[in-house]
Parts: sequence; structure tokens; C-alpha cells
Amino acid sequence: MRASLPPALLAATLLLGACAPITVRPARTPALNFSGPAPDVVIFAVSGRCGTGCLAPRDNWDYLTARGTVDVVAGALAAAGYRVEVAGYASSAQESYVSHLTRTVQHGYPALTAAYARLGTAWGGRRPRVVLLGHSQGVAWLHHLARAYPEQPVALQIDLDGICASWSTDHGAVIRALRPDPVRPSPAEACNLFRVGSRSLRGKDIVWPNVGRNLEVQSKRLPARAGESGGLTFNYLFEVTPNVRLDGSLTGIERYVSPREDHSAVSYPNSDALRWVVSRMVPIVQEWRREDAARAGEG
Repeated sequence: MRASLPPALLAATLLLGACAPITVRPARTPALNFSGPAPDVVIFAVSGRCGTGCLAPRDNWDYLTARGTVDVVAGALAAAGYRVEVAGYASSAQESYVSHLTRTVQHGYPALTAAYARLGTAWGGRRPRVVLLGHSQGVAWLHHLARAYPEQPVALQIDLDGICASWSTDHGAVIRALRPDPVRPSPAEACNLFRVGSRSLRGKDIVWPNVGRNLEVQSKRLPARAGESGGLTFNYLFEVTPNVRLDGSLTGIERYVSPREDHSAVSYPNSDALRWVVSRMVPIVQEWRREDAARAGEG
């Protein structure tokens, strides 16, 4: 849902957005490296649309990496003894481009699928656990990725306020120009409606069968004082539909609605949303450790 900002607030927001410096930092966590030894876990992260003072999708960028959000999730895994590598992407149907906002090269969905497809053949066929982390439009890209590659298990999918706003206008033309894949569904379908029981749900709201666990964050609906991660008192864009399985169940799905964080704020590493995600990752990772110990015992 989107509402118009009051003119004075809109002008101030655009001015601040246009003047605010963009700091692009690489992740502290090692980057995905197919030439090195296999990691235990790989995190694929996709950010969403750029905010005010920019032009999407031209200026979209991988802010989940630059803000340190990816490192927070990776840190929760590393604390359990797992070796983690990460790969971050922008919300784009282009393989690579230069964001006018950051003046840096960004990588989009085709680059993501190229890396994702290699998981089945790299490292002698040994597949690391996969974690998908998305915010805003990035959630739509990653739910489509899980659907398009059913042979690749996803141990954990983390959704930070997934939306489909402006999907077709942002990406439709570029997606139509891509070479069709005769085996995989087109990313043009990422925000299509699918029938789930008696309801019609968008692909971003469906947890596909190859996804083991899903943690979904939604931003606030009502006006509230912002938390540590900042944001506006009024939230003008937010997710409202809870994720479900294809059979309509909530198996392996947990949801948190942040009472004081807006659509942007939930994506920051110091947010209530990320603290909830990390807290819910603890029992999930403990379960992984038990699975690993059981497999080692069988060997």
C-alpha cells in the first residue's frame, strides 16, 4: 500500500535523499568463491528499489551488503561454527550495470542465477546450505528463484517486507528482452497470482516446497515513533499478506510484524526486525547442528 506524502515532507525527504552520501562497503564476511573450498553456508541477498532522490531501477544497488545487514545474518551462522560466504545483488533484470546513485557496478538477477546454478556442480557436487535474504522487491526475486530451481534446497529464506510495487514498470521491458529459458519459468512471473486453496496469492507470498524454513518480517501498519534503525513515523509502503505453503499450511513459517519500523527501517542491521530474525535463527541453526551430527554418526 502506498499513500502520498504531504508536500512539505515530500520536498524535505527528496532533498535529504538526493544529498545524502552513499557509502558502499563490501561485506566483512568472505564473498562467494567457487575456486576455494566449499563453505558450509552460502547467503544470497537481493536488495529492493532505491529510495527517494533516485531513479529505479537504474539506480538500484546492493544496500543489504553495504549496510552490514548480510553480515548480521552471516554472524549468527558463524557463531554456530559454520563457514559462511555471501553474494549480494541489486533488484534488476540486467546482469550488471553501474548504479548512477552509487557509481559502482551492480549485479542483477541473471548474475544471481548464474552463480546459483553452479551450486550443483561446484565443489564435487557437495552443496552448502543455502540462505536467501531479501528486502522489498528482493523478496520477489528470491521467491521466484526458489520456484525456478526446485532441485536446489533452501535451508532458510528470510523475507524483509516483500513487495511487488512497480515490478512490471521497473523490470518488464528488460525481462522480455532476456533470452527465454525453456526449462525455467520467466522472472516476469515473479509477481503473478497463484491459486492456493480458495485464495490467489502472489509468488512472493508462497513458500515453495524446496524451502525448509521461512522467517517473514512485515513493517508497521500504524503511526509509531521510529526505533534505532530510523525511518518515518508514518509508514507508506508495507507488506500485508502472510506467507503460506502451497497447501495453505504455515509449516516452517514464522512471521513478525515490527511495531515501530517502516518499510526501509526493517532492512537495517540494528533494527528490531533483524534482532528478531537472529533470535529465531538460533533454534533453526541448533537443528542444523543436530542434523550434521546425525549424518556424521551415520558416516
